[in-house]
Order: sequence, then structure tokens, then C-alpha cells
Amino acid sequence: MNIGILNIKGRVLCAPLAGVSNRPFRIMAIRFGAAITFTEMISSEGIIRNQSKTMSMMDFQLDEQPLGIQLFGSKPESMRRAAEIVSCRNSPDLIDINFGCPVKKVVRKNGGVAVLKDLVLTEEIMRATVEGANGIPVSIKIRTGWDNKTPVYLEVGRIAEKVGIAAVTLHARSRSGGFAGAARWEAIRELKEEIKIPVIGNGDVRTPHDAQRMLDETGCDAVMVGRAALGNPTIFRDMNTFLETGQLPSPISVKERLSVARMHAELTIAEYGSQSGPKMMRRYLGWYVKGLPGASKLRPRLFQVETLNDINCVLDEYLQQLV
Repeated sequence: MNIGILNIKGRVLCAPLAGVSNRPFRIMAIRFGAAITFTEMISSEGIIRNQSKTMSMMDFQLDEQPLGIQLFGSKPESMRRAAEIVSCRNSPDLIDINFGCPVKKVVRKNGGVAVLKDLVLTEEIMRATVEGANGIPVSIKIRTGWDNKTPVYLEVGRIAEKVGIAAVTLHARSRSGGFAGAARWEAIRELKEEIKIPVIGNGDVRTPHDAQRMLDETGCDAVMVGRAALGNPTIFRDMNTFLETGQLPSPISVKERLSVARMHAELTIAEYGSQSGPKMMRRYLGWYVKGLPGASKLRPRLFQVETLNDINCVLDEYLQQLV
């Protein structure tokens, strides 16, 4: 799939997830077959003010590419300047605009999905970002609209195509829908029929069968996986295998799953240090053991780990108890 000048190999993308999509998470997704990863959404205002924490969120290396940097903001000129800084300082493969985040602290500042209430502003932000990107492809991630009564995804798609946006990802729920209820995949199909640039479907893609069904039912060019990848980076490998061969790979064993968790922990500790790394890894470990036998007793122990050795000891003891 081509997104502007960027050629992506594969049809399963890893979604940007606030508070989750750090460098170790992205590396794991790429290692197991994600076609592209994204940073967490990053404030355009933080970028133009050169805030150190914000700037560090944009750092990446070759082992997590292809990679998109996702920006959010409500001021066209700030988005233009942020895109210029990103394109010159970081040179990512893609710049993505977040028009989908429903979180209150973002929406209160007229960011994320709140922008979709003003389509003039939406167009100005897209146009400014494309102009500031210095030739780097720009995509957008949207919801169907602010609420179910005011769907705007078709109009936003048409505007995006007009101003030079290279691809549209549609999370097929409105802001008011949150993450509840079934995603309206028919909206993805309608958008794909409306515009010529690539359309990426998002929402309720949890299994390889879901990925194939979304592609078949909507005609979208690719699917984006978010929450289903938490503690489960092998989902990208499984989806790729199923889409390419029609065959489901053998289910991953408990031992293999925990081996993947250990790999993730080692990357996190290498990135954030022996003191902060294990603490940052706790929530990810909770996702890795979700659904496993005895997880309710295992999870509290993992939430107390202080070192890599602690992590390995807890997981080793758990495996021994399963024998």
C-alpha cells in the first residue's frame, strides 16, 4: 500500500495508543510484523515551545520503522510549525493528525475529535500540516463525528483528499460512542467508496478473522489494530499469516507468551533504566498475563516487581506451578 511516497509492506498497522506506544512497544510491534507503528499523540504546542518531554517523545531509531509521528492541536499555524520541526528534526516516514481522541483533557482544548465540530478549522489544520511537512506524507485519524447525529466522515474524507492528505484512518465510532458498542464498519466502506486515497479501517479488529472480514466487507486498504495488541504483539504475525495464507497459526503457548513478555521487559529496561524500567513494565505485564490460568493471583505480584530479576523469578515460579 502506498501512502503518498511511502510504500508500506503489509496490511496490518499498529495504532497510536496514548500512554502506551513508547519505543519498546513499537519495537515489539515491528518485530512481530506490524506494517507501521506510530508515536503517542504529541502536542503541537509542546513541539513549538521546545518542551523537553514532548521533544523526547518524537525520538525513534531504525528498528521501529516505518514510523509515523502523530500530532494534535487546534491551531493551524501551530500545526504548520510543528510539522516543519518534525520533518526537519526527526524525518519520520509519516506525519499523522489526530482528529479522533475523545479524552476530555484533549477535547477541552478543542483538540482530537473536537476539531471535527468545525470543518472549516479541520480543513485549515490539514492544509497547514501538509504545507509544513516538507514532502513527508500526512495522514489523518478520525472518528465518524462528534456524535451519532452529526456524522462528518465522508465530508472530512473529501476535504482530506482535496488538500493533499495521503491516507485516512477511520475509527468507525463517534466521539459519544467512546469504545463501547459495535464499530460501524459500513462507515469505512462508505468512505472507501467516496475517496481515492487509501482508507485504513479501525475498530473491533481483534482476531485474524476480524481483519480479513473488515477487508472483505469494507474494501479498505488496510486495518489498524490498537487495544487487541496490548500484551499481544504476536497478533500482527498471526494476522499477516492468515491474510497471506488463509491458515491460522498454531496458538501461542503460555511459555511462549511469557517469553515475549520477557523480551518486552528487557527492551523497556534497556530504554528506561534498571530503576524506572521495571516499574514502567508492570502495566504491560498485566496485559501479557490477562486470560491466563491463575492470572488474578499472578497480576498483583507483577505489579510489585522492582527489577528484571523480579520479573523473571515471578514468571518462572508461575510456569513451574503450571507443570
